Amino acid sequence: MARHFTIVGAGMGAPEGLTGEAAAAIAAAGLVLAAPRLTRLRADAESCPFGEMPARALASDAETVALLVSGDAGFFSAAGMLRAALAPHGDVETVCGLSSLQYFCAKLGVAYDDVCVRSLHGRAGSLFGAVSYHQKVFALTGGTHTASAVCRALADAGLGGLTVHLGENLGAADERIVTDTAAALADTPCGALAVLLIENPAPADAREPVRDEMLTRGAVPMTKEEVRWVSAAKLAVRPRDTVWDVGAGTGAVALELARKACDGAVCAVERNAEAVALLRQNRQKLGGYNVQIVEGEAPGALEELPAPDAVFVGGSGGELRRILELVKRKNPAARVVVNAIALETLHEARTALIELGFAHVETVQLAASRGKAAGPYTLLTANNPVFILSGGGENGE
Repeated sequence: MARHFTIVGAGMGAPEGLTGEAAAAIAAAGLVLAAPRLTRLRADAESCPFGEMPARALASDAETVALLVSGDAGFFSAAGMLRAALAPHGDVETVCGLSSLQYFCAKLGVAYDDVCVRSLHGRAGSLFGAVSYHQKVFALTGGTHTASAVCRALADAGLGGLTVHLGENLGAADERIVTDTAAALADTPCGALAVLLIENPAPADAREPVRDEMLTRGAVPMTKEEVRWVSAAKLAVRPRDTVWDVGAGTGAVALELARKACDGAVCAVERNAEAVALLRQNRQKLGGYNVQIVEGEAPGALEELPAPDAVFVGGSGGELRRILELVKRKNPAARVVVNAIALETLHEARTALIELGFAHVETVQLAASRGKAAGPYTLLTANNPVFILSGGGENGE
């Protein structure tokens, strides 16, 4: 018997919100399987937990089976899992539906062609990077990442004044749409079925390199921009990486790396109170809220941090080898960059990287000079030369 399975995007779960194609597929199916809140779309639909749908569909003797998924089958949907499970047993068709993004933005009268879309439903992570570098962020919430918890995190990070639109139980009789600040919505009770649209009128530009003149300096030493840019390039940070900046100082490197890890996080570790205060100022000034400030001394302060994909060491407090040992233990494939000014630090860093088994160890000596006007002439002023050591990664990374 030829079997035909149709995965149907059921939109918000209301009959009037179905596409014509979806309604026809549901009506024509010999068996309809749906989550409890979608069973109203056909009187004889069988309520079925999502994880049991493939087995239930295969066990039935119906030639055509419709499996209903909420929203659109291609928008953060588990339809792909259903397709993979059913494809060996018959023809599988996918019918699109109305996504929560489309529905919510239409209700708000907001265009979504420039929206950054993220899902926290059953996923780890945060929205700090997305909110830092985009004017509009749409987020699916769920699990521990409830709408109020997300708004509380934004408020605690200093983003409590941002405008947030909250949509709860979209398409249902008890639908609720509220617009307020993140701080206000942090204390607003909300159910599990909710989405958020967060507006940041002045996001940072993740494509722009951090320049020295952007930063508040104080008396704390700072890695110069030329060295910072080469070091960041050597570290090869990817958008979703978890990054450590050990000895973060003013945050110049941390904020540079945060723009590259725009969907990840940078843990900026610093022991000096004055530097921590400057780091906070610069994070707010440059809008890099995916920088997490960790006050403490390495390597002890690193123990409880999530395993890093990439690590920059700008200051080690004499504990360089122990820091690198901990990095290697946390993630043997982590990529590492160490900056050294003194020849003794150069030797110590290179020896440690090689002995601890970091791959692809390289050393670059960078000596940059800047032009300075002197009457009608431009004279070059040299910065201190810096050694940039790099290593790590696996399988050619």
